[in-house]
Amino acid sequence: MAELDREVRVAAGRREGDGQLRLSVFATDLLAVTLEGHGERAPTLLLTTEQAARLRDALSELLPLLAPPGEATPPAVWGGVERRR
Repeated sequence: MAELDREVRVAAGRREGDGQLRLSVFATDLLAVTLEGHGERAPTLLLTTEQAARLRDALSELLPLLAPPGEATPPAVWGGVERRR
C-alpha cells in the first residue's frame, strides 16, 4: 500500500493539464512510479532501492544536457491539425 505522506507529484508536459508523474513509497521498500496524462494512466512501475538510485543517477547525468529554462528555444509553430481536443 502506498503511503500518501511519502508521495511527490511532478507536473509533466509543456501545458497545464498535460499530465503528472507521481512517485510514492510502496510497502516501505519500493518506489512506485506512476505516469498519468489526459485521463489515462500507464501501469505503475515498482522500483527497488537500487533501481531508484540508478534513476537518480541517470537524471543527474542527463539534466546538464538540457537547455536552461531561460535559454530554451521557443517551440516551433505546429502547422498540422491539433490532435488534442
